Amino acid sequence: MKSTFAALALTCITLFSSAQNKLLTVEDAVMKQRTSLAPERLSQLAFIPATHLLSWVGKKDNRECLIIHDIPSGKNDTILHIDKLKEMVESTNTGVPKFERFPFIKWVNKELFRFMYSNVYYEYTVGKNEIKVLNRLPAEAENAEIENASASIAFVQNNNVYLYATDTWNKVQQQKNIPVTDTKTGNAKPDYMITDDGAYVTENGKSVHRNEFGINKGLFWSPKGTRLAFYKQQQGMVTDYTLLKTDKVPASYEYIKYPFAGAQSHMVWLYMHDTKRKITYPVFTKGPADQYLTNITFSPDEEQVYIAIVNREQNTLQLNKYDATTGAFIKTMFTESHTSYVEPESPILFVKNKPTQFIWQSERDGYNHLYLYNYKGEMERQLTKGNFDVKEIIGFDASGNYLYFMATANNGLDRQCYKVEVSSGKNTAVTSIPGTHTVLISDDDKYVVDQFTSTTVPRRIVIREQNGNDVRILLNANNPLNTYMPVGMRLLQITAADGKTTLNARMFYPNKMDSAKKYPVLVYVYGGPHAQMVTNSWLGGADMWLYYMAQQGYLVFTVDNRGSANRGLAFEQATFRNLGKAERDDQLACIDYLKKLKYVDASRIGVFGWSFGGFMTIGLMTRTDAYKVGVAGGPVIDWRWYEIMYTERYMDKPEENPEGYADADLTNYVKNLKGKLLVIHGTDDDVVVWQHSLKYIKKCIDENVQVDYFVYPGHKHNVVGKDRVHLMQKVADYFKTHL
Repeated sequence: MKSTFAALALTCITLFSSAQNKLLTVEDAVMKQRTSLAPERLSQLAFIPATHLLSWVGKKDNRECLIIHDIPSGKNDTILHIDKLKEMVESTNTGVPKFERFPFIKWVNKELFRFMYSNVYYEYTVGKNEIKVLNRLPAEAENAEIENASASIAFVQNNNVYLYATDTWNKVQQQKNIPVTDTKTGNAKPDYMITDDGAYVTENGKSVHRNEFGINKGLFWSPKGTRLAFYKQQQGMVTDYTLLKTDKVPASYEYIKYPFAGAQSHMVWLYMHDTKRKITYPVFTKGPADQYLTNITFSPDEEQVYIAIVNREQNTLQLNKYDATTGAFIKTMFTESHTSYVEPESPILFVKNKPTQFIWQSERDGYNHLYLYNYKGEMERQLTKGNFDVKEIIGFDASGNYLYFMATANNGLDRQCYKVEVSSGKNTAVTSIPGTHTVLISDDDKYVVDQFTSTTVPRRIVIREQNGNDVRILLNANNPLNTYMPVGMRLLQITAADGKTTLNARMFYPNKMDSAKKYPVLVYVYGGPHAQMVTNSWLGGADMWLYYMAQQGYLVFTVDNRGSANRGLAFEQATFRNLGKAERDDQLACIDYLKKLKYVDASRIGVFGWSFGGFMTIGLMTRTDAYKVGVAGGPVIDWRWYEIMYTERYMDKPEENPEGYADADLTNYVKNLKGKLLVIHGTDDDVVVWQHSLKYIKKCIDENVQVDYFVYPGHKHNVVGKDRVHLMQKVADYFKTHL
């Protein structure tokens, strides 16, 4: 097996300038990695609209406060202390609980900002130092979607959609309960209730299709707020799945709708509510009941709505245009197909000041790129091209001539900002320093705020002029771990099992490592779609627990195998119809590489992963004897028992790909297990249901194979909160005992 090695940046990156003896605890690594042990940041950093002013939440007298920075003068001004804001919120008599963190704010203009806290929507006037309540939602309200111009709020309660105008909360205060339509008498619905058929099997205004295809909400305001589109999902035909609730005696049950691969799926429609005419009507999306309605977009004039419709096979999409005033179908703008799958995740973007043009994102040429279309659905030009993926749209310049976007670079390790001239497709780099960047652009395009991190830079925030000249460094964060024992880190490149593809990998090394000694190796694995573990960012993108394990004397290794994200379509689709095969082969190619290192103890290699990583862990433990110890959390055991949208994209239906499903069924290889294996699951897991690991344990019993097993009662797919400290301590102890 051919393997190559290349260190990126430095041969060995030591994360500290001075050696210290202080060690992290598991609690430190879990509970502090995003707070006191995270690189310093400027929380809620944002441009105030139409100004050269930046705002962020900082600290004064060890308490949070809102700071405004004037870029031309460089002056900072503290305008609001959290204690003062709490006092003002209390004066509104809304009875909300006190907050200890500054709420997330959104500037309307340089005089006003708004924020939602505990379902109350507030507006603060800077110059007058005044606060008022714009809206108040019921305590049970969820999925709130704010219309910025009017401050109206659409939300969901009991699976129904409600619409509150800015004075609606006053009306509600006068009533003990929210009124509902009396279907027997036919009384008119209140003007703030849009649907009345919400039930267990009928959900209105919620995210659909199990949050695939970039879907993360179910309510969509038109640009001017005259229309509200919302999803309606009918689930009566979907399997009822039972979750056992053990927090009371006797135990009880909770039922969820879970669409298993190959089984009957739910049905989804898009509905439209006209806020002026106060009528609600369907958008007439013809086609099979189990198709996917994705990427909802209104035209700038609000007269049309666009939907990217994907067939259940997920190999064809149609971008359809509908009349937003009637719901009638107008035309199919274009169709995309692929022999494996298509996966639209970004809605169309209309060109600023040119409403007859829009931009579409597609992987049709092998990477996610930008394409310019006209209102007829005719492609005018491809705006970006090359071996990189466009990851995020930042926005247009003031004229609409240029579009800013983030894209991968450096073999997927970096994130850089670029701008493209819409009329020509000419691309220009806005950032270039190796690392992971995020940017803010002032409304007039004069200033760029560049936030970046790398393996050697905890975080740096620089203000630049559009011509590239630096104005000032706004933040240069210190290493938050500089008082702890250092470890080394390298970013590596290793050849995949196919003998030609380069894989990005990361390794942590114990402090003062003696190359004459041999060390145990902990392999942390995920390996599945839509995830990237190794990046050119602080700690190489690693969870701090992995850093902790390196302090404990382990070599800690991670690789992004084929099938993982941000390396183009061919890299991702190498696993199509055979989840676990190419990924496993690549992981084993890396084991071959590790075994050749003179300081690696090949008899002491362990592997740990969660979810897809749990599936990988068990698959690796039962397909090779290379691993002495494994810990698998929330593992998929049998893909026939996983959800339709995800599974059928990568595996097709079970009846269409029986060989692929059989090969990926981990119970078929239980007899091959030779090392020590700990399986962990949350009893309330509604993503990878608990039955997966129970099936595996039952097969282990049947085959007389010993494994260790631990459950976390009441936890869903991830063990969170203080219990996560218990989880990660258990995992660390398991490797310490057996590796």
